[in-house]
Amino acid sequence: MENNPDQASFLPFTKAERIQQLGEIDRDIVSLLRSTAQAVQTLGKQQAQGEDVAMTENKDHQVDVFQNSMNDFLRTLRTVNVNMKRQIWGLEEADIVTLDTNETSGADPESSKPSAGQRKAPLQPDGDGKIGGLDVGWLNSRSDKVEKDMEADLWNEAEAYLQRFLKASDTLQSA
Repeated sequence: MENNPDQASFLPFTKAERIQQLGEIDRDIVSLLRSTAQAVQTLGKQQAQGEDVAMTENKDHQVDVFQNSMNDFLRTLRTVNVNMKRQIWGLEEADIVTLDTNETSGADPESSKPSAGQRKAPLQPDGDGKIGGLDVGWLNSRSDKVEKDMEADLWNEAEAYLQRFLKASDTLQSA
């Protein structure tokens, strides 16, 4: 086989590259949540003035921040969508999951690959917690990042509560 500069050779991703890509998707999803939170926070910014609550003065700035947050959200959402599709196709190529095919589009019913004009159907669960050949429960049990983050947040809240309690008890004792 001769090297043709017009034809790129196919090199599948390694497991480490796939894991790195999934890590990037995870960070993008966190970015989605941040963008959403910033947009909602911008809409809800209020200043208390006596008993009345008035919106902040700089509405143009709020609109700009909201639009930038939503644009970032949509851009990141599109990226996550594309990257997740690529990961699913990679799982299918590795025969880890199988996607259903529609026989109505001219695909050979005996062939496992759809024809060129046919779309792949979404993954179908088997009713036992598996989607394709992938056990979702097993995958979820392998990551405890969310649990660790929540535990750290709870410890921080407990520490802040304890410090407020100690300050309050010191002020009562000194009075």
